[in-house]
Amino acid sequence: MNKKLIFLLIIYLTFISLGLPDSLLGVSWPEMARNFSVPYSAAGIISMTISICTILSSLSTMKLVAKLGTGKLVLLSVLATAIGIVGIGFTLNYAFLIFFALPMGLGAGAIDTSLNQYVALHFKAHHMNWLHAFWGIGATLGPITMGAVMRGGHSWRFGYWIIGGIQLFLVAVLFFSLPLWEEEKRTGKNKSNQSNLKFVDAFKIPGVPFALLSFIFYVGTEATIGLWGSSFLIDIKGISVSSASFIVSIFYASLTVGRIFSGFITFWLSNKKLLIISELSLLVGIIIIGIGSGSMLYLGFGLIGLGCAAIFPTMLHETPKRFGDQNSGVIMSLQLALAYVGTTLLPPLLGVLTQTYSMSLFPIFLFIYGIILLTATIIIEKLQKSR
Repeated sequence: MNKKLIFLLIIYLTFISLGLPDSLLGVSWPEMARNFSVPYSAAGIISMTISICTILSSLSTMKLVAKLGTGKLVLLSVLATAIGIVGIGFTLNYAFLIFFALPMGLGAGAIDTSLNQYVALHFKAHHMNWLHAFWGIGATLGPITMGAVMRGGHSWRFGYWIIGGIQLFLVAVLFFSLPLWEEEKRTGKNKSNQSNLKFVDAFKIPGVPFALLSFIFYVGTEATIGLWGSSFLIDIKGISVSSASFIVSIFYASLTVGRIFSGFITFWLSNKKLLIISELSLLVGIIIIGIGSGSMLYLGFGLIGLGCAAIFPTMLHETPKRFGDQNSGVIMSLQLALAYVGTTLLPPLLGVLTQTYSMSLFPIFLFIYGIILLTATIIIEKLQKSR
């Protein structure tokens, strides 16, 4: 088998492993809360710990890449997440859950930033879309695995050990694949990418503030749909709990499938055109769920998923083209860090407002987020043309 193909498969497998733990806590928490005799809200502290560590890790990733290289950093990061996952499976104390959440967040941030940066520099746009499709596969397999374990009468701990074991297997694969990453040094792309640009100075580059806004509001959109989509369908549209869950699952399925097809679309459609079309599709889907009912809701959430599919990977892949190879590492770190800020802040913001007003705000906020995305994209493109 071609070495380049093997190398790509290893990168894809790493992104599956990045997605695997993302939904574990949500699926297993009801049982965990009973085991540790803590309230349901205690999950928020664990989730917040992972998010904060992921943000900090994203911001420091490119310095670590300069010292260790992408291959070694990814190896150590996957090992850190494996230790965190396995550790959670063994711990008997809630405080240790928070402790083991630290390496999970630190590892996830470094994997996400370093691999996205590497693929943006070294591979074409279709690989970036497929990379994030593999994340979707991992995010889907994680809860399926945990659900199967618990339905089989086993403890949630066994589910964490299985996922942790998969991560440790990947650590072994990454260790033996380290020679393949030497291509990074031979091409010199990694070295040329390391500039002395400071985070504060990055904001002065034309278009960067709008790119960062895009990441905050895109990831905030995705997280808001995941957290409040079912509540909107049940409370405002009068849909049953089971139907609401199925409709939201259509969003995630279309998101993953859309990323696979988006990879093929990039063969004849530029990133810029794909981004505009995707954002327009997102807005149309949001309008449909806002004014529609019945079967239209299935169509709306499916269209939102297809619209979202290419946005995140395409914006990442455009980073070196928008701001130059030398600056892309620092800007990539900022983009992914602020993406996690969007995940952490925007869904709770809507939750607080719906307590005072109504869940009918859900499509209104999504539409505002979509308009911000489209506007920021258009402004960035105009700034690029002017340069």
